[in-house]
Amino acid sequence: MNRFTIWALVGFTLAIAGCDNTPPAPTMPEVNDTNCQMAEIMKIQDKATRETFTGLCSRRPAGSGIAPIEQPLNWLELTGPQDQEGN
Repeated sequence: MNRFTIWALVGFTLAIAGCDNTPPAPTMPEVNDTNCQMAEIMKIQDKATRETFTGLCSRRPAGSGIAPIEQPLNWLELTGPQDQEGN
């Protein structure tokens, strides 16, 4: 190989080494009353990010989210033995 070919390969390698075709990861907005409105949620283009963000909005303690309760009920304790199959 001559020097021109070697330098051309080195230059080509360096030129494509900096190329990255992957898009940047989508950023998730802050979870607050304003961003958790349906109109704002639908503005999130990435489906996985939108679903994750919606789950975080529904579980936040402030606002209209689902608040944890102090004494959660056990469904097995709510049904009596007469309600269960086989008895």
